[in-house]
Amino acid sequence: MKILVVSSIWPHSQHSMRAANIVICEMILALAKASDITVGLLVVEKGATTKNDENVVKGIAALRAAGVEIIDSIIIPASYVKRSRWKRVLAPSLVDWYPEYINGSLIEKSVNTWGADSIIIPWSEWLTHACSDMAVTKFAYYGNPDPKAARTQLRLKYRSGEIDWFRKFIEDKLVDRFENIHIKTIKKYQFLGDVAQNDAEYYQKHGHNNAFYIQNIWMKATASFLSNKHATDTPVKIIGSIGKLGGTANTLGIEYLGKELLPALDQAMKDIPFEVHILGSGTPHAISSGTFNHPNVVWRGFVENIDEEISTCDIFLCTNNATEYKVGHTRYLHAWSLSAPVVAHQDASLSMPEIEHGVNAMLGANATEIAQHIRSLTDSKKLRDQIKVGGYQTFNSHFTANKVVERIISRLKAYSR
Repeated sequence: MKILVVSSIWPHSQHSMRAANIVICEMILALAKASDITVGLLVVEKGATTKNDENVVKGIAALRAAGVEIIDSIIIPASYVKRSRWKRVLAPSLVDWYPEYINGSLIEKSVNTWGADSIIIPWSEWLTHACSDMAVTKFAYYGNPDPKAARTQLRLKYRSGEIDWFRKFIEDKLVDRFENIHIKTIKKYQFLGDVAQNDAEYYQKHGHNNAFYIQNIWMKATASFLSNKHATDTPVKIIGSIGKLGGTANTLGIEYLGKELLPALDQAMKDIPFEVHILGSGTPHAISSGTFNHPNVVWRGFVENIDEEISTCDIFLCTNNATEYKVGHTRYLHAWSLSAPVVAHQDASLSMPEIEHGVNAMLGANATEIAQHIRSLTDSKKLRDQIKVGGYQTFNSHFTANKVVERIISRLKAYSR
């Protein structure tokens, strides 16, 4: 079987890169280990190439050394001329949201020339839609549904005063149309593996018969980071967020952290000094920026050695799924891989059912419970070590590339037969 991974970015397993670079690189390397699979990589970039980046050069060399065939990359325009507003409103089309769709035949030519039996498109919304009409077995390794993100972003704009109620009403109707087009397009994929169980169920309810939950991927740590540091060595270091600060999930999570959790944490930790470190690049959304005014919040910005930060923290906190926007995150896996004790909202398990309270994380139903779990981990080294070990074991059992790729290949082979 010849499997071609069609990616919108160049893969590389450097933690200074985006999570997507790591996930895709780990996936391809695992595919290359299969004895009866020939693996290729086609990168489709927009506007310019990052092929000569130092990390990318190393990544390409590692992939080639593993036996991956790197075929000539494709560069498509970075911008397109939009159709008129009336056409977009009265006769919406896929190209209105994903203009890259018009390059589908160009991409398909490369796919056919290489002779792919199947293609896997990981973590790229626009590329998934651009390749939807290809006459080849298609596997989308996907995240949260685009209409879900669009609706959440629309509500954010309304709450922050960027748009009025009338504009929101009109935009809601456009998202409805977008959703119909998106569902119709995504059904063209023989397989839709979604890294969040609640989102896989969304597609199933909308009639995608081969939509299913599949685990996310992360890389194993290169060294042992299990620490015996006692959390009462003050101040207690809590990592409160990582990743792009202005992202939808992070915006809502940081807002929840400031408005709900920090007041509860002030009470739960009133006799113990603590710091909440927020790591990530970019500018925070105005609706969440108030969080940074709390005296215990340390805004670190982009951190080069994020592994060191996570492995030396006392608590790894994720408040994102405490909000309306509930999606899968690699940050849980990143923390587990480095043996950091995870605290989160209980709704995290709606997206990733492997997250279990008292086994690999401490999960709370509200801010008071989450704050109390942080205090419990602070007070008990035994509990902290239990969660650390449980987290690493869960990561190792379910979320490494080898385990996930086995499930992908199994489905593709069964379909081929």
